[in-house]
Amino acid sequence: MKFSLAGLRNALSGTASAGYIAKGVIYITIGWLSLLTTLGTGGQNAGTDEIIRTIALWPFGTFLIGLLGLGLVAYVLWRLAQAWWDLEYKGNHWKGILQRLGFAISGILYVALAWQCVTVLVRSLASGGSSSTSQQTAELLTYPGGVFVLFGLGLAFIGVGLHQLQRAWKRHYRRNWHVEDMPNGPLPILEGVARLGLAARGIVFGIIGTFLCVAAIEVDPDNAEGLGGVLDTLAEQPYGRWLLGGVAVGLMAYGLYCFINAGYRRTRTPRL
Repeated sequence: MKFSLAGLRNALSGTASAGYIAKGVIYITIGWLSLLTTLGTGGQNAGTDEIIRTIALWPFGTFLIGLLGLGLVAYVLWRLAQAWWDLEYKGNHWKGILQRLGFAISGILYVALAWQCVTVLVRSLASGGSSSTSQQTAELLTYPGGVFVLFGLGLAFIGVGLHQLQRAWKRHYRRNWHVEDMPNGPLPILEGVARLGLAARGIVFGIIGTFLCVAAIEVDPDNAEGLGGVLDTLAEQPYGRWLLGGVAVGLMAYGLYCFINAGYRRTRTPRL
């Protein structure tokens, strides 16, 4: 059994790297467009769905979307394998099960983005749009128990955000890195990028979760916001340009953190 798991881990190591690269491209693009908005040189505050449609408009956009879709599928496979086969040896105690459940949820969430890539490739942009967060929330509220599901989703986002902040503060990401293979000089820089990126993503996820909880309490889907809506909300606050600029840089740092994971994350061997 150990041999088969080791073989599976080795087979999926390339899958993990491709997935992290695709994820990094998305976050760097989101951060870059938001930074351009802050500087007043164009750009937009967009969520992940909007970013995919934006990339499709670039030169060779169809080719890039195809690569991005393959990378996202690879990331989904890696996350689900982490959860099902416990490739990182989280264990079967309650904490390990929660971590593995988080891997599964992360993978399932990125299925939607992979499907969005397929939609953009198969159909034209005009006919391939997706519904907004408010529309999705309104549909959820029509189902029995939808309010409780929405509130639970909000709490889950807040929990993930707090977990990201904890990882940034306690440097838990180092457990998953081949630190011994990293050059000593750039290591502090790589750590700074990781901490900034994780902190920014944690803050954004916390705000998204808060909006979802408020929407559930007030039964008002207009209060629900996705990533693009959160960036717009930040821009509307006092000193909004500074807030948005800081978050934009942080999201770009998280994209770079994904690239670091593509190169140095432990995927072939379990963490010690």
